[in-house]
This record gives sequence, structure tokens and C-alpha cells, in this order.
Amino acid sequence: MAAICAVFLAFSSKASAQPEDARADELLSKVSAQMQQYESVHAKYASQMVDVQSDFQMDQSGEVWIKGEQYHLELGDYVIVCDGITVWTYEPEMGECYIDDAETIAEDGVDPARMFTIWEEGFKKVWKGEVELDGKKRSRVDLHPLGAEDRSFHTIQCFIDPQALQVVKLVVKGREGTDVHYVVEIFEGDAPAPEGAFSFDKSRYPGTTMIDNRL
Repeated sequence: MAAICAVFLAFSSKASAQPEDARADELLSKVSAQMQQYESVHAKYASQMVDVQSDFQMDQSGEVWIKGEQYHLELGDYVIVCDGITVWTYEPEMGECYIDDAETIAEDGVDPARMFTIWEEGFKKVWKGEVELDGKKRSRVDLHPLGAEDRSFHTIQCFIDPQALQVVKLVVKGREGTDVHYVVEIFEGDAPAPEGAFSFDKSRYPGTTMIDNRL
């Protein structure tokens, strides 16, 4: 009898969870479909890194243009450019530009090119319900990476405007106790990117030392 009850409880838990998972999939599919209608995206956001253990906090503002796998990100003083294959990270204070493979950079955190569709590959999606964020109704879905032991984070909390079908906030929960909050302040679909935004033109940054991490 105990074994039968255990099986029944396990089945009941799975059955009750399934609609919630389906609800998460349905919402995120709608957001992805909305994003597919845009040829390009422009957004401004505020980021906040919080290290709970050391009571450290760092605030930055970001602006990003995205077109397919390409992106141009200005984060604080940094300029990060990706043509879909290669990433250039320019650090003006040091006068250096680091060159990396886009795939390698994407594995270390949130890929800017997929900032608004990050759930499409490699995540389990969990519906967390409706929440109030800055006085507005939002839908929250938690994303748990598959193969989590190889990632620097264990969860991404994704907050979505259910009417506009847009991501309004992401919270990346780090494994070492460091969380990063991204709050979208401006979102524009089909906004043109600046000319040459998706390639790094060294001539625009004279005296820059190029450091190729791919070698």
C-alpha cells in the first residue's frame, strides 16, 4: 500500500506541475515569436552586480544593439562588439582590446545576442506566477541551465511584460553568491544600429593593444 501511495503522490506531483511548465513554455514561445518579428533590437538597461558575501555592489548602465547573432554593447566604459563569430572587448582605461570566440564568451554568462530570448536553448523553464514589479504586473519564469555544473550560474529569473511580450528584467543567480540584475529601461524593435556597429575598427581607437585570447 505504501508503495502504491508513493507512486500516486509522484504521479500527482508530476501532473500538477505539468500545466505550470506548459504555461511557462507558452509565454516564452510568444515572446520569441514577438522577437522574431524584429530585424534588429535596441535597448538601454541598468545592471547591478551584488556580492552578498562581501557586501559589494557595482552599478552600470548598458546600451545594446542586436541583429541576429551580432551585437554591439556599451557597458560602462567598455565597448563589446560581436560579428557572430568573434567578440572584441575594448577596455579604454587599459588601452587594450581582447579578442575571443563568441561561443566561448556566451558560455560564461548571458549572451547579449540572446538577452531577450535566452531560454530558447539549454534551459529548463519553471513557471513562478504573476508578481508585482515597480507597481506593474509581470510574469516570472525561472530558467535553470541544463548541465548546470559547467555554468557559473544556477538560475536566471526572467520577468516578462505579459501584454507587450517583452523581457523587462533578468536576475542571474551566481553559484558563488554573486547575483547580477538587468533592468530594461528602453526597448525598441527594428531600431537601426550605428554604422559599423558589429565590427571592431581599430583605427577608431588609436594606440590600442590587441590581445588575442584565441591563440
